[in-house]
Amino acid sequence: MKKAIRLSLILLESALILILFSGCWNYHELETYSVVAGMAIDKGQNGYQYHVTFECMKMTGGGQGAQIEPLLIEEDGNTIFEAVRSTLRESDKKLYFNHCHIVILSSDIAKEGLKSVTDWIQRDAEPRLTMDVLVSKEKTAGEILRVKPQTGELLSYQIDNTLAESASYYGSSAGVQLYQMTDTLNAEGISLVLPAIEKKKSEDEETVQLAGGAVFKGDRMTGWLAAEPVKYVALVRGNLKGGLIQTGPTPGSTQFTLEILESETKVKPVVSGESVTVNIDIKMRTAFGEQDSEKDLLAQLGISKVENYADQTIQYETARVVKDVQRSFNSDIFGFGNTIYQNQPNEWEKISSKWDDIFKTLKVKVTAEVKIENTALNMTKDGI
Repeated sequence: MKKAIRLSLILLESALILILFSGCWNYHELETYSVVAGMAIDKGQNGYQYHVTFECMKMTGGGQGAQIEPLLIEEDGNTIFEAVRSTLRESDKKLYFNHCHIVILSSDIAKEGLKSVTDWIQRDAEPRLTMDVLVSKEKTAGEILRVKPQTGELLSYQIDNTLAESASYYGSSAGVQLYQMTDTLNAEGISLVLPAIEKKKSEDEETVQLAGGAVFKGDRMTGWLAAEPVKYVALVRGNLKGGLIQTGPTPGSTQFTLEILESETKVKPVVSGESVTVNIDIKMRTAFGEQDSEKDLLAQLGISKVENYADQTIQYETARVVKDVQRSFNSDIFGFGNTIYQNQPNEWEKISSKWDDIFKTLKVKVTAEVKIENTALNMTKDGI
């Protein structure tokens, strides 16, 4: 009898598990939804506050020949939520944001402030906090999504992949995801830089490309920073994942190109009353990539000399970028104030209210140590 009761309980428990945990709790019929891959937000038209462009997935063909093509839907609204719901006026499919990878803002929107325009995106259950945020350098953000993608994938996904690849191979700062943007806006002593994007025109086609960064003070955009300075901002913040360093005997020289394998940056602010000096120590592992000369300058000068050139280049460029940002933006995109806040909270409490004035005049001392680990000439080439 006890065995029968025990067996019944086991079967009942198994049945409950099958009922409760089989299938997806938030399952959606794909046919009733338009899956959004990316969105662009501009100033409104026809008296509305916002004009929003959605890049959606459109299935064409069937079976093994089925393909995904972009479908652009545009709507106006006085809030982002209203624009989203207004799409139902011209389509019987509700927008579905779980696979939305990017949101592009126009510079006009970015200059007015980020918090209100991203509020719905952060509150709604579907959009992911890991979507990347960019700012368009064109007149509008929507025209970026109208460019035909170079690959077979949707343009939004192409841009998302470009952000990841660019950080590793080109040396630009990595993409900024929505939660990272929010964390930075809410943090002490650090300002935001979002990736910038623009159209690139050639004779035969039009494409899009990353174009440096948009600098913010608080949640409002204040200006543009070119791609090379953005690289040094990432280096100071310890976020540089790769890229190239061009160096030579004088600032601006491009005789030698080194590939960055790994970099480590230590930032140590020294606070004396309302005077701050920031010591920046950079260590970098590189591979020798190229020399722009008919002579074998590497053999003539030796690896140590080229390493010394690279040390000087990094020291010079890092200090120059800090000074330019102080003069042009007075926005602490390097996070020097946040480092003080994290490591010297008592000092930060004394100077935080005056940080804008202090940042504008602080001094930096940069030291760099670059090591070239190989010249690649002893590697076996395919076919040799």
